[in-house]
Amino acid sequence: MSEGNAALRAQTAPRRVADVDVRGSGLVLPITLLAAASVAIIWLVDISTGPEFGFAIFYLIPIGLASWWLGRTSAVVIALLATAAWIWADYVSRSTVGFSASVWNGLTRAAIFLMLALLIDQVRRERINLRSVDSHREESLALIAHTLRRSAGEIESAIPDLTRAPALSAAERSAIDELRRQSRNFKRFADDVLEVGQLEAGRFRLNRGRFDLSEFVATLVKETDRERLQLVAESDPIWIDADPERLRTALEHILNNALRFSPAGSTVHVTVGRRDGRARVIVKDQGVGLARAHLGVIFRKYGRIETAATKDKIGVGLGLYVVRLIVEAHGGSVSASSVGLGLGSTFVIDLPLASHQA
Repeated sequence: MSEGNAALRAQTAPRRVADVDVRGSGLVLPITLLAAASVAIIWLVDISTGPEFGFAIFYLIPIGLASWWLGRTSAVVIALLATAAWIWADYVSRSTVGFSASVWNGLTRAAIFLMLALLIDQVRRERINLRSVDSHREESLALIAHTLRRSAGEIESAIPDLTRAPALSAAERSAIDELRRQSRNFKRFADDVLEVGQLEAGRFRLNRGRFDLSEFVATLVKETDRERLQLVAESDPIWIDADPERLRTALEHILNNALRFSPAGSTVHVTVGRRDGRARVIVKDQGVGLARAHLGVIFRKYGRIETAATKDKIGVGLGLYVVRLIVEAHGGSVSASSVGLGLGSTFVIDLPLASHQA
């Protein structure tokens, strides 16, 4: 793999909890000793309290510890050690128990402990495998996104030369316009993938600044589609402390989605104001709408909803997930509502107000 691709992987791979396999980390011996010492302590307590009090269940603690952190071999050793300790404590405290009964008790306890140890180890292995698969998927998606973004940029840079060609027919100009739109969609998808990697990994910093949200949204509306986006904003400034570039990304996703999933020529209403001591942006469209079951899915990672009206739209369900991550990083919230399919949608972003509004 090239150095550029390796660097991209480092930038976009999500931050993960440390692997549950500590072998090779220098922690194997301390954890093994801790598990063995736990067995010894439980055994001492068990024989000192007599048969009236049962402490056998506590042997599950060192077995679980060894199974989860050390793997199968160490787990089996600790399970057998716990079995021997339990049998010994049982024999010492119950001298009337016969040899055959002791053998039977030992076998059943060993079977229980070993099955538990192997089960926990299997769960641990599956967890590691799932993390590995997820990591490879994220890395592959990031590399694809990087390639798509570069290709989309090359396509867009070539479009002006195509439009200057003499005697283009209406169909050819329409095809060029469609090419431009699709290249922008590819670039947006690539940006989403790379943005998610940075946001999840925590490798970003909010460059906060104080600005008027009403003016900010008004500028964004003009740049996006001033013909179809209808803005209503309070006359007084609404000051917030936020990262303008990150917030622009979030709002662009909401606005572009409203335009993409609404009929051509329809109006998207954008409202900026205050509500319950917070700044609020409301985007209401007349598009495909959402079913009630979709509302809990669309802000999840890869939460793409496919209906007859959206199946031909490019995307993998990352845009609204990016919106949620950005808004929540600002201490805000984002929500969606809809009367139903075909009846439009309303998206609401709430953000903290700046401490001083004057």
